[in-house]
Amino acid sequence: TYTVNDNGTVGVWNQAVTAYSGYYSIHGIARVKDPAEPGALEVIFTNPARKGDYNVITTDYNEYALVYACETIPVVGFKMEFIWLLSRKKSLSPSRINELKKILKDMGADVNNVKPTRQDCS
Repeated sequence: TYTVNDNGTVGVWNQAVTAYSGYYSIHGIARVKDPAEPGALEVIFTNPARKGDYNVITTDYNEYALVYACETIPVVGFKMEFIWLLSRKKSLSPSRINELKKILKDMGADVNNVKPTRQDCS
């Protein structure tokens, strides 16, 4: 869930269910790093404390946003890519998903493990 705050930041509440930890939830604040690049955001999370970059690659402002983040763990040089295909509806059309995956592939991102999020769990 994303909420615009009065000061121009964005409240971030990410939730997930993973095979490793079950239900997972994290809160944070996102802010634009440079007004000349409004799609480049820094997100600061609490509990556990960490920060990362969210890059809005493309959006139509009505139906979807494609967000990408990449993080390298310095000690081992391990690279983690995060990709979010965000939609205002429960799902995007297959043609829209393919269009967004092509953008990611053209950027050099690995889309082989991109999976839809189930929307019917309780």
